[in-house]
Amino acid sequence: MSNQPLDRRSVLKTSAAALAVGAAGCTEQNNNEEDESSSGGNSSSSSNNYAEFDPANPEFPQLMNTLIDAGFQTGSLEDLENMENRDEPRYGEPVQETPDDESELIDPDRIAFAMTPTEDPAVYRDTMQPLMDNISEETGKDVEYFPLNSYASQVEAMRSERLHVAGFSTGPTPFAVNLAGAVPFSLQVSQEGDFGYRLWLATQADNDSINSLEDISGKRIAHAEPSSNSGNLAPRALFSNQGVTPGEDYEVSYSGGHEQGILGVANGDYDAAPVCSTCVTRVAEADNIDPTNLKVVWASNPFPTTSFCYRYNLTPEIQDGIRSAFIDYDYSDTRIAEVFGGRGTWTEIDYATVYDVILQIQENNDISYQIDNVGE
Repeated sequence: MSNQPLDRRSVLKTSAAALAVGAAGCTEQNNNEEDESSSGGNSSSSSNNYAEFDPANPEFPQLMNTLIDAGFQTGSLEDLENMENRDEPRYGEPVQETPDDESELIDPDRIAFAMTPTEDPAVYRDTMQPLMDNISEETGKDVEYFPLNSYASQVEAMRSERLHVAGFSTGPTPFAVNLAGAVPFSLQVSQEGDFGYRLWLATQADNDSINSLEDISGKRIAHAEPSSNSGNLAPRALFSNQGVTPGEDYEVSYSGGHEQGILGVANGDYDAAPVCSTCVTRVAEADNIDPTNLKVVWASNPFPTTSFCYRYNLTPEIQDGIRSAFIDYDYSDTRIAEVFGGRGTWTEIDYATVYDVILQIQENNDISYQIDNVGE
């Protein structure tokens, strides 16, 4: 096997050094022409009006190109470390503890592993083979890939103890915790420590009337579309929790998507828009917007992506082996990193803390944890 045991301390040190020079989290770097263009035009003079950007302690507003150059469109290991720890999740049930009674533990002959449902499960089966090989090595158990065709079926399979280890998408993760006894223990990250994405509130750089979240009251604000998580459900929850209620403090206009929203802001059709950070970064990298002419006045904590979980009542020895197969190895030279945008390592997480931003959204939308409600 090409993947090797990973010294997590060395990765954390490397990540910290990368963050110190503003390089962490960039999955796609701007080319030299884009860097040069960001120093010209109107924004070179206006950029002096912004506080120096510190990803660990960000102050807003900031020019959008400053955030992109700093890799602030994604989260980092430092973000995870700086999150306010929560003893209990704000919504729903806490993660179940490993039973003390040995009769309640399960010790399967074969460990079943699944990724988020896809039309072609064979893609993930082949991609994740190095990880499954290490789970087998660390636990002494054979590991099989368990193909599933829906989020609900994935949750149900773990609830019924047919599925033991899985990667659950962001939205279904709380369902897996509340209904299936899932223990989210890790997130996939790059060697630089980047993961997930953020919600940005963006407006024109020369719009002097909007410099904070509170300033959007009474303005023309574009949400993406009603079913969009980051483009509608998330801002409705997160903005309301900070005293600005969409639909009451401002009228919501639906743009049809993140790209349409940020283009509408750039063209002056809307005063501002809450947008997915990685989505608008792609729009900027395609030269469809000039990020030096836009500013971000508010940003969320990073949204976690796929959580990796095991069932709470696996024997402690199997749990330890599963954790080791994820956390103690570097898969950066395998298909795993190729398929997942360079994210070939895993870092440990606490569900109540890291998923708080998601639980705020689900609480605000009165999500009921039932199998038939499971969705991305």
